[in-house]
Order: sequence, then structure tokens, then C-alpha cells
Amino acid sequence: MGAERREREAARWARPSPGAPAAAPTLSLRPGSGGPSASPLGPGRESVASPSEQPPTGARTGGRGAAAACGSGQPPPEDAGWQPRRRPASPTAPPAPPACTRSAGAWASRWTRYSFFVAMGYLTICHISRIYIFHYGILTTDFSGPLMIVTQKITTLAFQVHDGLGRRAEDLSAEQHRLAVKVKPSFLEYLSYLLNFMSVIAGPCNNFKDYIAFIEGRHIHMKLLEVNWKEKGFHSLPEPSPMGAVIHKLCVTGVSLLLFLTLTKTFPVACLADDWFVHKANFLTRLGYLYVVMQASKPKYYVAWTLADAVNNAAGFGFSGVDQNGNFCWDLLSNLNIWKIETATSFKMYLGNWNIQTATWLKRVCYERVPWYPTVFTFILSALWHGVYPGYYFTFLTGILVTVAARTVRNNCRHYFLSSKALKVAYDVATWAATQLAVSYTVAPFVMLAVEPTINLYKSMYFYLHIVSLLIILFLPVRPQAHTQRQPWNSVNRKKTD
Repeated sequence: MGAERREREAARWARPSPGAPAAAPTLSLRPGSGGPSASPLGPGRESVASPSEQPPTGARTGGRGAAAACGSGQPPPEDAGWQPRRRPASPTAPPAPPACTRSAGAWASRWTRYSFFVAMGYLTICHISRIYIFHYGILTTDFSGPLMIVTQKITTLAFQVHDGLGRRAEDLSAEQHRLAVKVKPSFLEYLSYLLNFMSVIAGPCNNFKDYIAFIEGRHIHMKLLEVNWKEKGFHSLPEPSPMGAVIHKLCVTGVSLLLFLTLTKTFPVACLADDWFVHKANFLTRLGYLYVVMQASKPKYYVAWTLADAVNNAAGFGFSGVDQNGNFCWDLLSNLNIWKIETATSFKMYLGNWNIQTATWLKRVCYERVPWYPTVFTFILSALWHGVYPGYYFTFLTGILVTVAARTVRNNCRHYFLSSKALKVAYDVATWAATQLAVSYTVAPFVMLAVEPTINLYKSMYFYLHIVSLLIILFLPVRPQAHTQRQPWNSVNRKKTD
């Protein structure tokens, strides 16, 4: 009798009332909504629906809160309007809440720009205060280095979160899609990423997803899964040790430190402002001496960057995978490749192997995103990030001219020297010498810092590289670069599957 009564009660409650329209059951996504549509899992929980009805993992629908935020002039939540509005189950079902007219992508883009300009503005103010307020004063500690690294991390994470939460997947390049952060980091994760002990002093900057994988113990495992170890005779994943990489980098650090302590005393930068160099030495002597002085100033950068890389490797961070010879590589965070720097045959090759992580940061936050003159804006941002010494701006503005001129020469002349091995060797030797001299000329103001010695140096060398670069740009034809056009990641995948 009890069972029959329960069945009759269930049938009576399931029977629609007279005049009420019949509608298919819908999934309620509003936490705590009462009545028959409330989730049986309790307040604030979503009921289980079919896979076709559930929102994708990590996506949330913008409901009443998003609409209210738009109406009040407040910025919508991070995911407002992202989930496409589901069509009602029947024509008589109540319509969905009004969608926010302001796109979440535009809102996220605006706040990304704000974070970028605030971070760079604060860094610039600190540069000015350190040089013009605290210089030779009470505060003698140079805090600009750690702050420059933190600025890189703040802006890197801001753009990667924007790529993951504020842009459509089809608008991203393959690399942007790989690095996009699709879940907003917690406050603890954010502080850990910015201020971890391994890179808080000298860097280098790294990607948020790589860092989180390292913290969660997935960093090395993810890289090893990219290799088919069964073909190499392994029945389980190996356990690479960073010991060899750390010892090698510490040895490089020691040698670079020894060179720095000896060469800088023999060939100091101050020699470039001496009366003998500026007024008495001939032009070829100035070229050679400038090259030697610039070579003597490089080991200090080798020391800092290689030691910082070794510190990260010693903690187990920086594994980049397995090379073609089956060797384990620990260069994910490497900031330079000394061999390629010293043997560079083009300005681009030199810059691509010098301060690698900063060059990558400039490419990801500026070069790939500005719609006009990306090379110019990238060099200007690099100068602003380094500081407010006038020498930085002499270097990077000169670098714009040299980069464009070198690209023009390469596109116009290189193919003539590829017909034979002898011509190719001659071309490589000539371009190596030109690259090394051009770099020495360009970066001299970077180490001299002040305006007067920089002008005197360039006057003593007759501004030769500026003049040659301008003539090349003006008179050589501009040929298109031989590169493939960047394509969104999903369009590339579609081509592979079609």
C-alpha cells in the first residue's frame, strides 16, 4: 500500500497543471535556484547532464551576474559571455538571460594593456629614482635587476592569461595556444611564480605553465613523454639528472669570471673616451680596439646568466627534452649560446643567441602583437625596459637601422654565394667580421651610458655604420623575406587532418 501511494503521489506531481505549457527539462546553472529545476546535488552545485549539454571543462556560463555587471557599468567577470547561449528546449520555454553586449575578449585585452603599462611605468619610475635620486646617496643597492625580471613575468603572465581567457582559439598562433593559461591562477601561484628563489635575483623569465608543471612534479615527465622510448630500448621512462649540466655551467661561470677580472682591467671601457683613442689613433686601430674592449666587457654577462641557469637546473627546473643524439638537454631557461654568439654571421643570429629569454619576452609581448613597425617598437621597448641611461637609447635606435640594413643585404646578396662551397665560406667569413664589428659599434653606448662619450666615439669613427646602414636602406631594393606566414594553430591542424 505504501508503494502504491508513493507512485500516485509521484504521478500527481509530475502531471502538468492545466494551462501550463509543456517544456523539456532544462539544466539549471544558477546556484541555489529553488523549485523543480534546482540541482539535486544541493545549493551551488550543478546537476549532471548529458555530455552534449555540459559546458566544456574550464568554461563557465555568464548568467544573471554578468548581465547585472554590464548594466551597472562594472567590468564583467572574466568569463562573461563565453559560453554560447543554449537554445531553449521548446518555443514556450522562458528565454535565457540577456547576454552582455561588451565582449569579454575586449575587456580582457584592455586590462592586459593596463597591466603592461602599469608594470612598465612603475619600472621606469624606479629606474629614474635609482639613477637621479639615489645615485651616490643613502640607498646604494641596485634593485633594478630583480624588478626588471618581475616586470617580465607580470607582463608575460598577463598576455598568456589573455590568450587563454580573452581570445578565440582560432586567433592564436601555435605557440600562443601552447602557452595560453586557461584557468586564472590563484594568488599563491601568482606570488610563487613572480618571487620564487631560483629566479628572483637574476632571472631568467620563464613561462607560467612550465613553472606550474615544475612545482607539481610534471615538468620532466611531460618532456619525456614526447619521445618514443620503446624504440630506444627503454621499458620505462628514464630519470635524467641535471648534475652534468650544472657542473658544465659552473665551469663556464668560473672561466667567464676569470676572464672578466683580467680583461676588464687590461681593456677598460674608459679607454674609449681617452684622448689617444678619440684624436690620435687611425680608423682601423679604432675599429680593432673597439672590438677588443667590447669582447672584454661580455664575460660579466656570461657569468650572471650562466650561473642563474645553473641554479634553476640544480633545483630540477629547465629540462627541455632529448636531442637528436639521445642526450638530455637542460637549456629550457638558458639565456645565451656562447659559441653561436662568437661565430654569428648575421646581426639576427647574434641577437637571437644573446639574452635569449629577454628576446623571447620582447617577441611575445611586443613583436607578435603590435600592428605597425614591430621591429621599431620592439627595440624601443627593450631600451625602456633596460633603463633611462641615454646610452641605452643610442644602442637600440642604432640597432633598428643595423637590423633593417642587415636584413636588406641578406635578402639581396646571400643567394649569389650559395652556388659553391668556396663562395659560401667566403661569404660566412665576410659576414662574421661585419657582424662582430657592427655589434661592437652598436653596443658601445650601452656600456658607456652617457651622451658626451658616446657622441665623441661616434664622431671619431665618422658615424660610418649609421651612414652605411642608411645608404643600404635607401638604395637597395626591399625584397620579401623567405618565411612562412603565421597561421592559427587549429587551421594548421585542420590541414593535417584533411
